[in-house]
Amino acid sequence: MKQNSLFSLSLLGVVSLCTITTAETAFAAPPSGCATIHSSSEENTPTGLIEHDLSVSTPNGATDLHVKKLLLSAPTSSAAATQDLAHAASLLLVSAMTGLHNGACTQWLMEQGQQVAASLKAGGHYDLTWSNATITHGMAHVAVATARYQMQGASATHASTATLSMNGLSFHNVANQQLLPSAARATFSLPTSELPALMSAIGGRSTAAPAVHATISNFEASEGRIHLQGQGQATLTGNVAATSASGHLAITNLEDLIEKARTAHQMKLAAGLVLGRLVSHRSGEQNTWDTTWEGGVLTVNGFPLPIK
Repeated sequence: MKQNSLFSLSLLGVVSLCTITTAETAFAAPPSGCATIHSSSEENTPTGLIEHDLSVSTPNGATDLHVKKLLLSAPTSSAAATQDLAHAASLLLVSAMTGLHNGACTQWLMEQGQQVAASLKAGGHYDLTWSNATITHGMAHVAVATARYQMQGASATHASTATLSMNGLSFHNVANQQLLPSAARATFSLPTSELPALMSAIGGRSTAAPAVHATISNFEASEGRIHLQGQGQATLTGNVAATSASGHLAITNLEDLIEKARTAHQMKLAAGLVLGRLVSHRSGEQNTWDTTWEGGVLTVNGFPLPIK
């Protein structure tokens, strides 16, 4: 599990999930060497597909996703297509949360992404919810009570708008887990045509370093009394270090975050937050900044604060 700060995991990990999308045509099964996917039972209802006890495992068994219940509403052409879509989206959830890349998935995800883009450009709308999900990656465990992803395409602008929310996040054997959020939500838009290459990069091993240019209308992450909120622009890739963002950031109860960093012995982060506090604007319990994030460095009003 990658070692990320609260800001970087929340912004990158959450927003990167924008690539978990849908298509109107049937997905092919993942190739051998990519993943093993199965569920205990499926139901096709008027509201969509319901899968119970869905499992996604890497070939070596070191990484696994288990979802107690998955619900997908999508205008696919058949029940089989809807099921294939749910499996592909769940594979991308594992990749986005763990930073896992598998070369055997690269071309398959690119092909699915091309179908995704065609569907969204036609104005498709999709709604996907994972309930009681657990991801195991080596000794690390991440639990998510509910993750919900909604996306709407637009034929006129060739852009897609999306909302991703994650609640009940908890971590075990994850570096700096005291600094990670228990809930996060992002609302954003991005060019539909850029999705296939990003999907391939996140779950596979792309050498093209593709990028998606997202406009974030609202981003929130919270842990206890600490609350982050922001908006701006972001360039997303399959690589944490290659992601960048700029915009406005606000933190409520910054003192609590500084104390958490000290308790976790992240003294570089704590010092950076103290310096950031000095150049912030203060209103009640909230500190605000105009910020940029690039290469693991948060720049505040022109002042660089390395928080890798």
